[in-house]
Amino acid sequence: MSQTHKPSGNTPAQQQNIGLLRVAELGKEAGLPDGVLNVINGPGKLGDHIIPDKRIAKVSLTGSVRTGHIIADEAMKANLKHVTLELGGKNAAGFLPDMSVEEIVDGMFEAGFMHTGQICASAERFLVHSSQIDEVEAAIKARLEGIEAGDPMDENAQFGPVATEDQYKKVIEAFETAVKEGDRFVVGGETYDRAGFFVKPTVIRPKSLQSTSWREEVFGPVATLATYETEEELVREMNDTPYGLTASGWTHDLSKALRLVP
Repeated sequence: MSQTHKPSGNTPAQQQNIGLLRVAELGKEAGLPDGVLNVINGPGKLGDHIIPDKRIAKVSLTGSVRTGHIIADEAMKANLKHVTLELGGKNAAGFLPDMSVEEIVDGMFEAGFMHTGQICASAERFLVHSSQIDEVEAAIKARLEGIEAGDPMDENAQFGPVATEDQYKKVIEAFETAVKEGDRFVVGGETYDRAGFFVKPTVIRPKSLQSTSWREEVFGPVATLATYETEEELVREMNDTPYGLTASGWTHDLSKALRLVP
């Protein structure tokens, strides 16, 4: 059995020391026979040739919901070819009030801003008990305001850029939409004054839970923050999304955590 991988068209094919090309090289050095692991670089339209190929038994995708619909449709046309999709999300993280403010802020940073928020499982919706919201707002603002951006290859850099110019523009558009809809920025909401696609880590208080900032994925260093009163409300709001990728509950009470898991 062999596998063929096509990384994102934005992946720099010329830099063979990183990414899937390097993985393939390491596999060959380890004795993997030729043809077992294949890497095809290029634009997304290569999928038009890969998916219908009779040598391909199954197609999988990690990408956006829009692209997932296209891949699924093409796989069905290709004689009902097996397909697995790992798509976007608007992942929620709910913090129970037994968590301290410092722990909540640490959790928000870890869940939402690691790798500049460019992880499929990154949390973009945070729910904090109403009794802690003022302290959490002040603490996350202080934490994120002091972050300086830098080259991600620099071990001392605290925060890197978003991956592409298109993604950079998408994040800025998300800021503009939040302003138009009357959301409030706790921190961030702008870019760094430097060359490159650097966006300041941002936390938004949406005007309502129907705001675009609360409903739609950004895939960048942008998170929304809302409150809840009861555990029932917490679970309901965490589940109130058309996406089903990930969610997390943060508490010191294991029995309560297990009870809240669907």
